[in-house]
Amino acid sequence: MVAVDLLFRGLGKPLTVRAARRAIVGRNRSRYEPEKGRFTTAEINRILNQTWKDFGLLLPNLPREPTLGSRISLKLAALTLTFFRNLTTSGIEARYALELVSDVCWRIFQQWGHVVKRVYRLFGIDIVGLYSQHAQLDGSWTLGFPFNPPGFLARYTPVEGGVGFNVVRCPIAEFMRSQGASDLAVGTWCMLDYSFLEMQGLRLERSKTLAKGDKECDFRLYPNDQ
Repeated sequence: MVAVDLLFRGLGKPLTVRAARRAIVGRNRSRYEPEKGRFTTAEINRILNQTWKDFGLLLPNLPREPTLGSRISLKLAALTLTFFRNLTTSGIEARYALELVSDVCWRIFQQWGHVVKRVYRLFGIDIVGLYSQHAQLDGSWTLGFPFNPPGFLARYTPVEGGVGFNVVRCPIAEFMRSQGASDLAVGTWCMLDYSFLEMQGLRLERSKTLAKGDKECDFRLYPNDQ
């Protein structure tokens, strides 16, 4: 557990700093009041330093998760929450802060998405075919790392012309709801699914999410050319 925390900080901190600087530095501090000026590098560094301090205080109180993937995901969710809170504490309007956090998260998601895409191309993997192989005999759906069971749980659902599964357990959604931050979860993690899957050549259709209080997230994936 300690090794995971050290690895998370060692890799996560520089990655987060780089993403935040690229996504936020130079943008207006307020969407509606440009006279408030623009974010500086020093300002973002200060907010990030406080974010990591607050994250360290929150870390011992996080729920214990059964898999490495769910533990990492939960830590990322906690870091997302502390960053959002520090932006709003600094006087940034909540809706705008959510947008800024989402943009930072997307910078990180994008890098991971490019890696996944290159691997699929290198080995000639059919993404829809790959997803279709995840259905188990008992009706469960095996999500890949870091969303693998039992940290994340899903059920297979037949879909014509695509792939369908319903996520019934998501530690990110559980944590965010417990913190009264459902809007943050939906506006960042949930919404980024669409763009991330689009990078892989898939179109996501979804009408329900656990983060909003639904009983499941109904993922329906179709090739982009449909």
